[in-house]
Amino acid sequence: MKRPLGITKTAVLAFAVAALGLAGIASDKVADDAKAYQADLEARKGSEPPAILNKLADWKFELMGAWMADNPSPKEVSKHDKGKVKFSKQEVQDIFGSAGKYKVAVYGKVVGTNQVTTGTIDQTGSSFNKDLTVDLQVFTVVRLVFKDEKLTNVRIWPKLELSGVSGGTWYIRHIATFFMGARACVDPQASPPPAGF
Repeated sequence: MKRPLGITKTAVLAFAVAALGLAGIASDKVADDAKAYQADLEARKGSEPPAILNKLADWKFELMGAWMADNPSPKEVSKHDKGKVKFSKQEVQDIFGSAGKYKVAVYGKVVGTNQVTTGTIDQTGSSFNKDLTVDLQVFTVVRLVFKDEKLTNVRIWPKLELSGVSGGTWYIRHIATFFMGARACVDPQASPPPAGF
């Protein structure tokens, strides 16, 4: 028996709406989790690094980058800034405006993937990895600032790709090592995390 066309279209439309609804729920969960992390960490301002870092470990966050400096100038802060997690001019003034010993750490937790298609064509017209599909990890990212061993500033980005965290340097290495079968999610120019992180 043949189904009427209207019923079939209605069923397809209902399925599409349900699928979009589920995607929205997953996305909302990431945003809700990020708000919960922010609220928890804001309540812990004034705490020393070990207490904060243990909490991040409980939440399954991993260190993505860190630096420290005594009385850093705006130029020194900008030297460490990368991607979308960098400090704005106003943040530099507000956060680093007074003298002190500062530690900055960026932590991330994988919350999903984005699939992208890539490929290149050289000057002879030959293609390389045409239509290659690559899964890019998406992170919830936490940036922490400690002044004189006390947490003073927290900022969270619910969803950032690796290139958004690194300004491209980690992303370039990640793609390069993808072709060699290795996994890399660390800035190749970064020194080991400072003591105290």
